[in-house]
Amino acid sequence: MADEKKWEGTQDIPAAEPETAAAPGAAEPLPPPEDGEMRMPARKRKLPRSKKRIAAIAAALCAAAAVLAAVVWGGMRFFGGGSGTGEVLTAVVDVGSITSTVSGEGLARAKESASLTVTASGTVQDVYVREGDTVEAGQPLYKIHSDAAEEAYTAAQKELDSCSKEKEKLMEARANLTVRAPHAGKISLAADAPAIQVGDTVSSGTAIATVVDDSKMKLRQYFSYAYAKTIKTGQSAQVSIPSFMASIPATVSEIHMVERISPEGTKLFEVDFVINNPGTLAAGVDASATLTVGGETLYPYEAGKLEYNRATVITTKVGGAARSVNLRNYAPVAAGDVLLVMDGGENDTAIFEMDNRIKTAQKNLDEAKKALDLLNGISPITGKVMSISASPGDEIATGSTVAVVANTDTILLDILVDERNISYITEGMSVDIDQWGTQRQGEVTSVSLTSKTENGVAKFPVVVSIDNSDGALMAGSYASYNLVASQSTDCMVLPIQAVKSVETAEGTRSVVFVRADTRPENAIDLEIPVEGVPEKGYYPVIVQTGISDTQNVEILSGVEVGTEVFQQVLYPEMY
Repeated sequence: MADEKKWEGTQDIPAAEPETAAAPGAAEPLPPPEDGEMRMPARKRKLPRSKKRIAAIAAALCAAAAVLAAVVWGGMRFFGGGSGTGEVLTAVVDVGSITSTVSGEGLARAKESASLTVTASGTVQDVYVREGDTVEAGQPLYKIHSDAAEEAYTAAQKELDSCSKEKEKLMEARANLTVRAPHAGKISLAADAPAIQVGDTVSSGTAIATVVDDSKMKLRQYFSYAYAKTIKTGQSAQVSIPSFMASIPATVSEIHMVERISPEGTKLFEVDFVINNPGTLAAGVDASATLTVGGETLYPYEAGKLEYNRATVITTKVGGAARSVNLRNYAPVAAGDVLLVMDGGENDTAIFEMDNRIKTAQKNLDEAKKALDLLNGISPITGKVMSISASPGDEIATGSTVAVVANTDTILLDILVDERNISYITEGMSVDIDQWGTQRQGEVTSVSLTSKTENGVAKFPVVVSIDNSDGALMAGSYASYNLVASQSTDCMVLPIQAVKSVETAEGTRSVVFVRADTRPENAIDLEIPVEGVPEKGYYPVIVQTGISDTQNVEILSGVEVGTEVFQQVLYPEMY
């Protein structure tokens, strides 16, 4: 009875149900209890809360034990223990060849193309070509009329012409800031003219000096028309100078059949004589010339006065402050000698500003001409018409692309090569191209030194040129490429799986695990073992690697040909 009291308050015992026949396959009922034996009903009872905790802990311990057992079993398999022991696969350093290739896809484009996008609105008057036509550079494709574009071109041309003329005037003015002697002679300064000093402001139109050529003197005489057929150019004469009481040879230089009438009613014509100046003759001296013809002496109507052979008054054409002055009375000068230099600061500023105006005007004219060329539809290149989107009568808006012309004789393929392989790519390398089964041979024409980062990987743009004279390749579509980045022959090779990366004090290094009975001299110690490598009989040795392909890697140093190394562990399930 004590046991019965123990369950009171913790489990309600329901009244006994009438016995029913057991269903087929059901568990047989328990035999009736013996005297003094307590039996729980078939219905589950509620456990106390403390016992629930005990059950949960027990379940967790069971799960942990299962995980531990799985880890132990897996470790035994991986390291050759247990009933599922794997087979250690090794490789031998061999001599072979490795070819490293780079492949991918790139966008094909025409080497030369031009889009004719109008910069002015207008009406299509005519279209001369269709899509697919081959055109030459300079050939008209269509005609669009635009009053605004033609007016803009005319205005731009006028502006440029005006600026150019102004520039010419300014340049002439700049040249006139330096005053030079027009011919050889002597400087003659006016007696009443003030001397020009450096720093003085000289106005435009100022007569600064006269340059006289006194190497020869001229004498103008008048003779009677009775001698008109007697006196000839080049005849010798004698010039009498009373003040010198001497006669000097002269020559008839010019004859002018003027009609001067003397007070006596004589009709006279003009004869000019040239006299070599011995250095003592001056202008204004009285003189008279005579000629001897057939033993007869011919006299002029009256005496004349000597003149300089040439006398030029020097007048400034622009004004400015005198920077340099070379004006001294009677000083001899040669043609081109600098007499006066004036400051041209304002003129230089005007020229600078005019240059800017001319640049702007030229730019506007170029743009206006380009707009007209686009409206006239002149093809800038030789190629094929890729598209034409205009018909007679259409209204074309500014910014519309009317035609596209491309020269597809040469196709360029733009590809990206990652940082691991870009060092192997050089101009002139051969590239295999495949576009939808059309195969071609291309050539690397440019390798960019500026990278583009994609998904954390630096990639460098490379351009491949492909001959497409038969037009088989399509511009604007993708094509596959494959090129040999590098190649090594007669080199030591190992499967890629045989080379492991490990962390050392010097950083990440490549190692192979050499199979040996004793530790090799060049073996190293690893702080962290490489997972999967057997603990006994295999020793890590640092190797230097070269290029690799999808299966093998080149070994440059660290091991010798014939060395056996660990590769991987194979399990029956892997076969």
